[in-house]
Amino acid sequence: MEVWAASKIIHSGPVVRLRVGEVTLDNGNRAYREVVEHKGGVCVVPYTGHSVLLVRQFRIALDRYILEAPAGKIEGDENPEYRGRCEVEEEVGYRPGRLVHACSYYPTVGFCSEKIHLYLAFDLVKTRQKLDEEERIEVVEMPMEEVRRRLKANDFLDGKTFIGLHALINHLDGGGP
Repeated sequence: MEVWAASKIIHSGPVVRLRVGEVTLDNGNRAYREVVEHKGGVCVVPYTGHSVLLVRQFRIALDRYILEAPAGKIEGDENPEYRGRCEVEEEVGYRPGRLVHACSYYPTVGFCSEKIHLYLAFDLVKTRQKLDEEERIEVVEMPMEEVRRRLKANDFLDGKTFIGLHALINHLDGGGP
């Protein structure tokens, strides 16, 4: 186990904080650590009954467009399911009738505290997109045959989407959740 011996926040922004410092190891030695503190997020895989709704958007951290499931960060003490419902409607213009919690996981355990809550969305009702002013999102409807083919080819580069699509297939094939 490690315990912070001394640390300080060197950046605090609207998305993350960066804590740096030294920890004391179980043997008494010290080691340097950098931790990105994040309030967590949600990811939802909307299923129409024959296809999934994904979003294509430019990610400056990667300097490229990425195909992703709708997702967003949790605000304050917000309920993850509530945030998931909001993200689906905002990003793809559908209101989920039913959300199934697939799992929660930590995507980058070596330096980040972010926890993602993953849901599958069913019984979708068409509404309209409600994008934030700075969002540039293209909705991509992908038939399940293509999803399965692209998963086998490792074509999905976004981790939460990769996990979410596998969870959907597992669910559809009778494996839960």
